[in-house]
Amino acid sequence: MTVNEGRRLAIDYGDVRIGIAVSDNSRLVASPLETLLNGDNSYEAQKRIGEICKEMEVSVIYIGLPLQLSGAEGASALKVRTFANQLATHLPKEVFIRLIDERLTTTSAHKSAREGGRKLSKLQIDQYAAVAILEGALHAESNSGAIAGSSLA
Repeated sequence: MTVNEGRRLAIDYGDVRIGIAVSDNSRLVASPLETLLNGDNSYEAQKRIGEICKEMEVSVIYIGLPLQLSGAEGASALKVRTFANQLATHLPKEVFIRLIDERLTTTSAHKSAREGGRKLSKLQIDQYAAVAILEGALHAESNSGAIAGSSLA
């Protein structure tokens, strides 16, 4: 699938919190956006993500898929797939959802914060994990000329 116009949004899905990052219009810079509470509020979180997509003219959502170090999918990956399929019902049909390997993105977010001399809250860590997912996807798009990751099907 070739790269299309519009911003990119990345999601670091967790049972308790969902970190969100967004790209600029040129798809060169990934920035932390917000952290949503999950759990009993999953429907509200999905609805909010749909609103963000409309407000910011997002055309592709990258959701981190937590693969095991071996590359296999476990219970966490199944939760992400379920969330992604439910999220699709809250989005305009022109928004694509792509799953992208997120191994070690939270570790990367912690390391980046330490190198910058910052102490991040749990809410910020989730956003920076989403930034790491988005940066990887934007880099892959730039190199290949195609949307990164895999489709839901």
